[in-house]
Amino acid sequence: MSYRRGSGPSEEEMIMQQMMIKLSMGISGQCFKECVTSFSSGQMVPQEATCIQSCAKRQQSAFMAMNDIQGQLQAKQGAGMF
Repeated sequence: MSYRRGSGPSEEEMIMQQMMIKLSMGISGQCFKECVTSFSSGQMVPQEATCIQSCAKRQQSAFMAMNDIQGQLQAKQGAGMF
């Protein structure tokens, strides 16, 4: 994002940033709950780390697909097709 000197992000940009932060935190929390099963040491075991990476990729892919569909629907609505 680029801002003019002395100006900050627009309200829409701030809302988008907040949504992305919430999404990221939600994905992290969901994947942690799904993948981390042992708290016997101070570090994750390799299987947990791999699970978290795979989970985050799946969640991100699903979000991107939903975002694409939403964009297509909005384009149809804007064109009066929906």
